[in-house]
Amino acid sequence: MKLRLAICAFAALAAASPAFAHAYLQSSTPSAGSVLHAAPKTLLIIFTEDIEVPFSGVTVTDAMGMNDVAGKPQAVPGHANQLLVPLNIQMPGKITVTWHALSTDTHKTHGVFTFTVGGG
Repeated sequence: MKLRLAICAFAALAAASPAFAHAYLQSSTPSAGSVLHAAPKTLLIIFTEDIEVPFSGVTVTDAMGMNDVAGKPQAVPGHANQLLVPLNIQMPGKITVTWHALSTDTHKTHGVFTFTVGGG
């Protein structure tokens, strides 16, 4: 009987886990912590879940606090979990990316990462 209850409890938790999914940062290009010789023209952010682009956003700032986003983040056609951000980085140094996302299941997430332009 205890074994059946344990199996049922495990099955219920396993089935419920997708309901608790959130759109977290999976990867980015440039990647978090990377050092680049030249400033990139775009930033690609890939999330672990599909997102609602109109309710998600990205702020990119340089070491002086200047906004380096050149336009509105765009959905990547055929990839509902990706944002493409046009950049206009003018100064070398540490670039800070602050993001927030609303997943299609209405969960909100946010985070920060950095990369460096002009290294080595």
